[in-house]
Amino acid sequence: MNESAVVRHDLHYHFTARYIRIVPLAWNPRGKIGLRLGIYGCPYKSDVLYFDGDDAISYRFPRGVSRSLWDVFAFSFKTEEKDGLLLHAEGSQGDYVTLELQGAHLLLHMSLGSSPIQPRPGHTTVSAGGVLNDQHWHYVRVDRFGRQANLTLDGYVQRFILNGDFERLNLDNEMFIGGLIGAAQKNLAYRHNFRGCMENVIFNRVNIADLAVRRHSRITFEGKVAFRCLDPVPHPVNFGGPHNFVQVPGFPRRGRLAVSFRFRTWDLTGLLLYSSLGDGLGHVELMLSEGQVNVSVAQPGRKKLQFAAGYRLNDGFWHEVNFAAQENHAVISIDDVEGAEVRVSYPLLIRTGTSYFFGGCPKPASRWGCHSNQTAFHGCMELLKVDGQLVNLTLVEGRRLGYYAEVLFDTCGITDRCNPNMCEHDGRCYQSWDDFICYCELTGYKGETCHQPLYKESCEAYRLSGKTSGNFTIDPDGSGPLKPFVVYCDIRENRAWTVVRHDRLWTTRVTGSSMERPFLGAVQYWNASWEEVSALANASQHCEQWIEFSCYNSRLLNTAGGYPYSFWIGRNEEQHFYWGGSQPGIQRCACGLDRSCVDPALHCNCDADQPQWRTDKGLLTFVDHLPVTQVVVGDTNRSTSEAQFFLRPLRCYGDRNSWNTISFHTGTALRFPPIRANHSLDVSFYFRTSAPSGVFLENMGGSYYQWCRPYIRVELNTSRDVVFAFDVGNGDENLTVHSDDFEFNDDEWHLVRAEINVKQARLRVDHRPWVLRPMPLQTYIWLEYDQPLYVGSAELKRRPFVGCLRAMRLNGVTLNLEGRANASEGTSPNCTGHCAHPRFPCFHGGRCVERYSYYTCDCDLTAFDGPYCNHDIGGFFEAGTWMRYNLQSALRSAAREFSHMLSRPVPGYEPGYIPGYDTPGYVPGYHGPGYRLPDYPQPGRPVPGYRGPVYNVTGEEVSFSFSTHSAPAVLLYVSSFVRDYMAVLIKEDGTLQLRYQLGTSPYVYQLTTRPVTDGQPHSVNVTRVYRNLFIQVDYFPLTEQKFSLLVDSQLDSPKALYLGRVMETGVIDPEIQRYNTPGFSGCLSGVRFNNVAPLKTHFRTPRPMTAELAEALRVQGELSESNCGAMPRLVSEVPPELDPWYLPPDFPYYHDDRWVAILLGFLVAFLLLGLVGMLVLFYLQNHRYKGSYHTNEPKATHDYHPGSKPPLPTSGTAQAPAPTPAPTQVAAPTPTPAPTPAPAPAPAPAPVPASGPRDQNLPQILEESRSE
Repeated sequence: MNESAVVRHDLHYHFTARYIRIVPLAWNPRGKIGLRLGIYGCPYKSDVLYFDGDDAISYRFPRGVSRSLWDVFAFSFKTEEKDGLLLHAEGSQGDYVTLELQGAHLLLHMSLGSSPIQPRPGHTTVSAGGVLNDQHWHYVRVDRFGRQANLTLDGYVQRFILNGDFERLNLDNEMFIGGLIGAAQKNLAYRHNFRGCMENVIFNRVNIADLAVRRHSRITFEGKVAFRCLDPVPHPVNFGGPHNFVQVPGFPRRGRLAVSFRFRTWDLTGLLLYSSLGDGLGHVELMLSEGQVNVSVAQPGRKKLQFAAGYRLNDGFWHEVNFAAQENHAVISIDDVEGAEVRVSYPLLIRTGTSYFFGGCPKPASRWGCHSNQTAFHGCMELLKVDGQLVNLTLVEGRRLGYYAEVLFDTCGITDRCNPNMCEHDGRCYQSWDDFICYCELTGYKGETCHQPLYKESCEAYRLSGKTSGNFTIDPDGSGPLKPFVVYCDIRENRAWTVVRHDRLWTTRVTGSSMERPFLGAVQYWNASWEEVSALANASQHCEQWIEFSCYNSRLLNTAGGYPYSFWIGRNEEQHFYWGGSQPGIQRCACGLDRSCVDPALHCNCDADQPQWRTDKGLLTFVDHLPVTQVVVGDTNRSTSEAQFFLRPLRCYGDRNSWNTISFHTGTALRFPPIRANHSLDVSFYFRTSAPSGVFLENMGGSYYQWCRPYIRVELNTSRDVVFAFDVGNGDENLTVHSDDFEFNDDEWHLVRAEINVKQARLRVDHRPWVLRPMPLQTYIWLEYDQPLYVGSAELKRRPFVGCLRAMRLNGVTLNLEGRANASEGTSPNCTGHCAHPRFPCFHGGRCVERYSYYTCDCDLTAFDGPYCNHDIGGFFEAGTWMRYNLQSALRSAAREFSHMLSRPVPGYEPGYIPGYDTPGYVPGYHGPGYRLPDYPQPGRPVPGYRGPVYNVTGEEVSFSFSTHSAPAVLLYVSSFVRDYMAVLIKEDGTLQLRYQLGTSPYVYQLTTRPVTDGQPHSVNVTRVYRNLFIQVDYFPLTEQKFSLLVDSQLDSPKALYLGRVMETGVIDPEIQRYNTPGFSGCLSGVRFNNVAPLKTHFRTPRPMTAELAEALRVQGELSESNCGAMPRLVSEVPPELDPWYLPPDFPYYHDDRWVAILLGFLVAFLLLGLVGMLVLFYLQNHRYKGSYHTNEPKATHDYHPGSKPPLPTSGTAQAPAPTPAPTQVAAPTPTPAPTPAPAPAPAPAPVPASGPRDQNLPQILEESRSE
């Protein structure tokens, strides 16, 4: 905290306190100190019971017994004693519940009853906490529902399931608090009564402490139970600094030195007391060493006196030390144990000194006169006595007596860091004052908390690491709770078989069994439990186990009721009624599938029930049912019946977890149950993506933490940063692995491993070093969440990941990603993107770049551009216009030739690269459906990310398009620093010719026989691989030519590429000179020589060009861009993810304006209801009198009396008129007879009008209605 800002500290659990003490630990280095503290409290009712060790109370149940399916026990306590009975109740059927302290640990014993016919005992014991005798209040709560129970101690919850088969707790008569009364003491005679305070003792909503305070009739007292805490308030001193000490004065020059004190610590070593004797007679030291108190008295001219007392005094409990020394005698006693004193007779001369140093020596030693080499003591001390006088620590704290440094008064900060034990997998926990260490020897695990597996998951992993067949230890669930075990690995060239043997490898003979009392042949696997072998099978790609059943007058499956006589039990104790060689779901044996059974009407050989030996055998191969754990035999109780079976070892291979893969194509997420990791969590997975960011997984805590919401998240923050972020109660923390040499979104697989525990958090990507973050000193962390685990994005689909994930494991459990794949939600199994089946292919050798939600085409190594590399880039050459592109300088050419002389290429492999050859089915220069190149040696690939020129002297690929009306002309010419060249030219007659010179004489090939100077676009593709030449012009078939063996296979030292005209110096082939004038006039497009595209470089390079490129590229004359009349471009489709106006049919809208939306919803609903109400009122207003006859006659004033003639009124009101008679229906002639209609229902009888006033105008009204 500081004086200028608000610092929030979120506590792990709530606490109850009456006072809060602020302890300043250091002075503000800026010279000021300030504090603003906000405290919020609530009413609290406290009913306290004090027990002195001889007291107890009992609570009698209202109905004499308690029969409950659920129970709640809750109370708080504080004490100085290590042992004591807190609560006990029992029943006559073996039910009981006991809460007690043993060795300052809280123990819960509970049983829901036991029965002779129930095989499982009901006793359950659970331990919690440590060092609970620290005179602090501790809150205990036990919740039970059926066999499920929680034990809560100071906010830490342990969940467990009670043993046995019953679910109700049956208690008789009474419950005892603080001890036992009367006859109950005989059952638990060895228990000590509790000494200390208990508060608010509650059982099933009944406050027993309140009843005791009010002296209720159901409460019985034993002894004098007080209703307030009577224990004295302790005044301990906390030693927690590196140079802590307390110095108090003594009485000098006395002949007897007497010191006593109490201490508690976890440390093995530390200085307890140092005092210099008077008159220069030496010094006395009491130090803690290896858990015992060592006494050292050094005097000048005499041998040092050294002796020890005590054993394992660093157990965290209070221990009392009394030391006295006088002339020729010394004695020390620990905890006033009778007979444990150590007395030494030795020639000593004692004169007490002026000062006593407790806990350490100040620096410098020469100033203070404390010359001990021992390390400072870390722990707590109290009741310091010097020469029989109790030291007044209040005066010492006020610096009115003695001196001190780095200590705290009236508090003891000791914490039991080994309870609960943070060391997993049976690791041993050893602690000091401020830390703990886990010893993981013989556990099969390693790491700070014995969490990381020491062995590999399977034999396949050992095979990949280069091992050969033999016995190996495997750990199928990794860091999970199951232990590693030894198996035999049969390692072969292509796979490794894991073999697990058991005790049923030999034939088991069965007689005398029936369906009512079957034979249970349990299969015990060597070195492993059923759960561990099941984990192996679950993680394997394939498993098999041979089972063989032989019978003599013993049936297998054929029963009248359908339930088989014999069957086998597999994983999860599931019964299976198919046998070896058959398949799940059908009740048959192997012979029942191929119809080869002895009796064709039956499905197993043994079902024939014949007095001779029959056999049903075969392999069980359904992985999810293996391993076989039991074989049940039930039809051998006849005199001649007998059955035999044997089972071969379980054999598995493969790893189906490593390739449990899913692809995310859109912003979605998979929901899994929340993480239940207790105190340690490790996450590992592979990812592959081309997106710059995205969240791999996230799990958030619930809102019940109020101020703090714990979470854990692993994400790709940028293309070079993988982040592990979390909040476990200490605020936001994150670890980052940064890559400087490459990006993580390179569409390659990367392994991520993250781990967090109470000691540290760490993160690693691939084989990079671990990034570590030590955790603050504490005893636990939050790793329990109530929200779903999201894979593929954060909550509400924020920052979604697009790409592939596989082999995701959390604490050794593999998440079934493939099982959650749903194409309608944007996910699919396996790692398949759009490049596998693109909607439009990437043309002309363009590379498909997978984006998973869409794809793009990389056209850098082509001479085209556009979304699919299908847009021609060309130029129109005027007469005399030419372009030169320098391929390499003379110095580079000489160095390259020298390197080729030193290392000639291996036949069948070429280290150069011709772009496009690595695309299956690609034909260079190809503009549409066509032909595939024949098979030839695959060229090498360039360095990833390299986009500069790559020159392959043993092969070239040239492709371009052109259109012209003029001849002759040189279209393309490649020169060299020697006499080698390559040229494509138009002769005088307009035909197309290819000229190659590789060595001595040129090679000439006529590409066309008809003129190409028709002004139409023509395409040319020439590819040479060694002495094989592949040529395609326009859409004519692909042709293959072979050079003579006398011709060199290399185009040595290529120099420059010319387009339109050759302006080369030196010796030029006369034929080239002949066709070089006046130059090409027309259009060239899509020009590419290997991976050099000069026209694309000229027209698409941003200006200004780099100096290197400007020197390599030169254009003379007028050159304007043109597509040379290429085919119409494809209509490029913009991917939905790149279209800002795209809206899917069911566009999900996520927002955080929840309350605004609710208010708007209520407002709209209110307006709609108001509108509907107005419409109803309008309707009623307009149709109120519809169908009624209105007159201006006044209402009658006389009642109608039946049987008498009423008086003739002068006026009346029209009553409801009689029903109008239906009009007469006239039959009309019809051309065709209509189908006979269904008979109409009989009309309902007319209702009889009720008696009432009669209207005198009624006959006239009826007459008018008839006329109408």
